[in-house]
Amino acid sequence: MSSMPSGPKRSLNAQLRALSNTALSLLAVLMILLLAFVVMVNAINKRKSDKKSDTTTTTTIAEQSSDPSADVSADVTVPEDTTTEATTEATVPEAHATYPAGTKLIALTFDDGPCENTQQVLDTLEKHGIVATFFMLGQNVSGADQALLQRMVDLKCEIGNHTWSHTILSKVDADQAYEELRKCDEALMAKIGQKATVIRPPQGAGLTNTGLFKYALENREYVINWNDASCPADWQKPALGDAHYTAQHVIDNASEYDCVLLHDSHKSTVESLDEMITGLKEKGYVFVTVSQLLEATSDKIGIEDAKAQGWTEAVEAYPGGPVYGVRYEYSSNKYVFGKKPES
Repeated sequence: MSSMPSGPKRSLNAQLRALSNTALSLLAVLMILLLAFVVMVNAINKRKSDKKSDTTTTTTIAEQSSDPSADVSADVTVPEDTTTEATTEATVPEAHATYPAGTKLIALTFDDGPCENTQQVLDTLEKHGIVATFFMLGQNVSGADQALLQRMVDLKCEIGNHTWSHTILSKVDADQAYEELRKCDEALMAKIGQKATVIRPPQGAGLTNTGLFKYALENREYVINWNDASCPADWQKPALGDAHYTAQHVIDNASEYDCVLLHDSHKSTVESLDEMITGLKEKGYVFVTVSQLLEATSDKIGIEDAKAQGWTEAVEAYPGGPVYGVRYEYSSNKYVFGKKPES
């Protein structure tokens, strides 16, 4: 018959068992707390990750919306049966920014090139970060370095048609006028793969020539002359040979929306540009191409006056914007419409 443990020994065993149970309970609690902590940390990290993802998405959208070159069409759902017709017209200018009210716009234009001075003109334009429009002769284009013409395009300058051989369109018939313009554009296509977007007839003459009107409409090219007041007449003295006079004349006589006539064929004109551009900038002018100028002044070009004189066809050729084929003399800040040529 076995003997029972004495009282003190039983009490010690009971205490040990109780201590063991307490330790196990504490361990279980710690395990539960640890597990809860891990779950909580994972939840916090996930929330941070989700928030970061949302912020990144928002930032990307904001950046895209402020970037004028961003493709916002990705957010538009297009029905499967919708077809988009691509346009291949090289003569249609890209959409231009709308300038805030009060912006003083001015367009510098260069006739009769390209020539040995044109590269220096482009250097000065690039230095100042501005654009200009070049009305070029087809025969000069055909013999020019392709890289020179491509640089004009790369600098966002506008390409203009000044006929093939500087023929005065008031002295030729409609067929000859049409052919002069066609050959110039043909030379441009051969060099840079695009036609002109604007036309300036030599000496600003021949605005009633039906060949000019027909070509402008068919090829969607604006016809534009220049502002008399700001033109320094750099082909004759005192401007010819005097760079400072040329620059100062333009600075002193410029007004908003002017289209300034210059010639890169005259060295003194080319040498005047740095002073001229600096002075115009100091007076608050913003430099644009001719098409940009026409777009910004589309409400000022007297479309109703044009319609009253029978220019309906030209006005309706491009609803809502500048008009193709309408011959306007941009003189003294006014577009002057002549009699519409008979078709």
